[in-house]
Amino acid sequence: MNLWSMVKTVLAASLLLISTATNAAPIDSFSFNTQAEEDRYKALIEEIRCVKCQNTNIAGSNADLARDHRTKVYEMIQQGKTDTEIREWFVVRYGDFVLYRPAVDSRTWLLWGLPLLLVPIGGVMLVLQVRRQRKVATEEVAEETSLSADEQKQLDEVLK
Repeated sequence: MNLWSMVKTVLAASLLLISTATNAAPIDSFSFNTQAEEDRYKALIEEIRCVKCQNTNIAGSNADLARDHRTKVYEMIQQGKTDTEIREWFVVRYGDFVLYRPAVDSRTWLLWGLPLLLVPIGGVMLVLQVRRQRKVATEEVAEETSLSADEQKQLDEVLK
């Protein structure tokens, strides 16, 4: 293998690796003052939904809007904002939908409470349905095994 073909092969492989690596995950180059700030940043971007992608958080989204949101989270952390203030900033602009775990308050109590109500209601409905099916099955068996008046009369005569 000559030198030129080896150089072309290495260049092609490098371009291939670079092109796939840039599409793999969003890369943000933020510098944090402390490890605690970086941990807060990572936790917040995992918790905030990408409003463009909808089923992805802003940590895993390559959308331009998600990149802008990651930058906004970083800036707010650098400004000394609390996690609650950062979440509220997003909720004010995009609604509770933007959070994967919205707070329990007067607007979201139904979201949190409805599953707790539906489970017992579903259980009661299941029990009632099973009872109804058993009753219908018992009645059908009783109808199939009951004797007509003539048959009952013949049976009584045989048993005498």
